[in-house]
Amino acid sequence: MAICNIHKFFFDWSCNLCKEEYNDFKGIGREEEDSENHDNHDKADRKMRRKEQKIKIKSYKEFNEERAKKLYEEIFLQYLKKGNISEEESINRSKTIIRKQCEMRGIEPWSWV
Repeated sequence: MAICNIHKFFFDWSCNLCKEEYNDFKGIGREEEDSENHDNHDKADRKMRRKEQKIKIKSYKEFNEERAKKLYEEIFLQYLKKGNISEEESINRSKTIIRKQCEMRGIEPWSWV
C-alpha cells in the first residue's frame, strides 16, 4: 500500500503518492479515474477522517505543574513584550492557554490557573 509521508493528515491531489494511497484505501484500481465531483467529495471525507485520526492518536508530552508554570511564564512575557495589552490581560490570556493545554490532555487545571 502506498503511503505519503509528507501529507499525513490530508490528501494533496497534486501528489502522486496521495492519489495512490487514496486509491488503495478505497480499493480503486490505479488505472481508474474518478470524476472531479467524486474527488472533491472524497477529499473532504479523507480530510475529516485524517483530522479525527490525528485527534485520536495525538500523543502529548507530559504536562506537569512545573512545565505548566514555565509555559505560563514564557507566554506571559511574550504578551508583555508586545506592549499592546495590559498586564492583567496578559495574565488572563496566559492562563487561558494553560487551561486549554490541560483540557487537550484531559487533566484538571491547577488552582492557580
